[in-house]
Amino acid sequence: MKTQRAADIVVGCFIALFGIFIIYASTLITGGAEHRLPPETFPMVVGILLLLCGSALALKSWRLHGEDFAIKWPDGEGVRMILVTLAGVAGFNLLLNRLGLPLTSFLYITFSIWYLKRSKWLTAIVISLITAAISYFLFIRLLGLSFPAGFLFD
Repeated sequence: MKTQRAADIVVGCFIALFGIFIIYASTLITGGAEHRLPPETFPMVVGILLLLCGSALALKSWRLHGEDFAIKWPDGEGVRMILVTLAGVAGFNLLLNRLGLPLTSFLYITFSIWYLKRSKWLTAIVISLITAAISYFLFIRLLGLSFPAGFLFD
């Protein structure tokens, strides 16, 4: 039987390993302008955060004593939802260089909120617009990271 504690330990370990992979991959990034942050800064920070959070989840679950809850694997609907969500992430990656970070973020978040049926269309569009604006101004304008801005902002 699968338990919540075992699942949290496994997921925490995978997240930590993914963080280590991202930290290593960020050391291989070269180039960048002198007056801006180096291009490896953002992936390095993300990798460190993933390593810390994954390790904390695994360690917390490992130390947990008390009642452990049994978990059920997703049924057919749950598996379909997971696969469509992963396809959305793949679509985000495929469209990122063509459309740019702000527009791709807007489309991905709108689709995800709509598909997962978490709120109304208007709420999804407002959240997506705010996220697209923040991603543009924070990552592209303020930090000067090398994300594609897209044809709308060139």
